[in-house]
Amino acid sequence: MDKKLEKKWKKFTNSPDKVKFDFLVELSKQDKNEEIAEFFFKVVEQEKYEKIRIKAVMILKEYDDEKIVDKLISFYGFERERSVRLALVEALGNMSSSKIDDFLQNVIEKDENDVIRSIAIKNLHQRKKITKAKMRGILHDIIQNDHDVFPKQMALSVIEFYANNSTLEILQKVFNREVKFKMRSLIYQTLNTIAVKLNKNLEIDEPKEEPFEKEDKKEKKKRKKKKKEEEEYLFF
Repeated sequence: MDKKLEKKWKKFTNSPDKVKFDFLVELSKQDKNEEIAEFFFKVVEQEKYEKIRIKAVMILKEYDDEKIVDKLISFYGFERERSVRLALVEALGNMSSSKIDDFLQNVIEKDENDVIRSIAIKNLHQRKKITKAKMRGILHDIIQNDHDVFPKQMALSVIEFYANNSTLEILQKVFNREVKFKMRSLIYQTLNTIAVKLNKNLEIDEPKEEPFEKEDKKEKKKRKKKKKEEEEYLFF
């Protein structure tokens, strides 16, 4: 980092969060170069406030350079904050490097957070870089084996673009073992859409909602807390 940016870094580290945020916005308007990118790297690595770090990540995605991609992927490997990992997955998903498809598949397989895995599924689908057969296999695995709702919902929302006869068989098995009404309804709707596309008859009945049961207080509190956390992850 050159001396001018080094001085700005020292000033940056001692500034209030609002000033830091505004400075990053101004710096992002300058011509892109390695020195400025290095400044943003330091923000991602050393800044304490995660929203400032996320801002630096989202600026770096505009560089779309192989060195930037490598650096962002390396950040993800050591990042503990879920919101920052989410920003990294979102940013990398919009970049063009061929390395990103393997990265997203790794996130889908290994990240412990269901929201992050869901965004990785969405990005992998939108990129349209891997074969339909490979994407179909990934989605089949999620629909059958993932224990979290969000990844399943995301997989079900895009599976129609990759579906074949085996998809119908898998979805019917998953439908038969599913006990929650909302998920059964979503699987049924997906099955119906795919059956029409493949000109197949769907031999299952649309699920009907069971009479409402009063929600346990502990479960209600847990659900509200989870919803709040999910909204925080998706703030950008």
